[in-house]
Amino acid sequence: MLQGEVGYVRLGSTKQRILEHLRLRKASAAELAGELGLSKVAIYRHLEDLKRDGLVRVSTRPVQGRGRPLRLFEAIDEPTAYARMCREMLEQIEELYGPGAGVRVLRARYKKELETWRQGFQGLTLEERARRLAEWLTERGYQAESRREASGLVLEQRRCPKLALARDYQALCQVEMDFFSELLGVSLVRECSMTAGDTCCRYRIEPDGGAEG
Repeated sequence: MLQGEVGYVRLGSTKQRILEHLRLRKASAAELAGELGLSKVAIYRHLEDLKRDGLVRVSTRPVQGRGRPLRLFEAIDEPTAYARMCREMLEQIEELYGPGAGVRVLRARYKKELETWRQGFQGLTLEERARRLAEWLTERGYQAESRREASGLVLEQRRCPKLALARDYQALCQVEMDFFSELLGVSLVRECSMTAGDTCCRYRIEPDGGAEG
């Protein structure tokens, strides 16, 4: 999710790399240290931060002999207390102010973000804007990438920090897609969605007229 919004967790590059490893398989701190070229102390510090933010969990596995059980870490995308609170707040807003009030609040928030984000997209081509958006989303925990395929540009997100909330409040996905469209200056077509059980959220970027420049 975007900075300042519900469920937002900004991840540094090392934490992002740790999560990418843990989405593939469980791993111990020692394994992660070896794969990433960091000390176990540094890895443990990052893991504790990720655990506190609700992004990883730990389990134990017995070892042969008298050694202590092996601690294994894995990435999770599950409902958190914060996500539940946000869903309840949006529902309460709609109860108080009528259907659609929650969406209006979200759109107002994204509109404010748009004013800030647009500054970093000025003077860029469409492909550069798509790449910049993917980079910014990845910094914010989305694990996103943009690429050009034979049929055109696509934007993919393989992780969603707000997935737990979006599953219960799916209007959030439409508001976010509209935000991406405004930022890129073109239309988007959603082809896959993690809320529907797909492995990623995938958007086809549709150039409008002369938007390629």
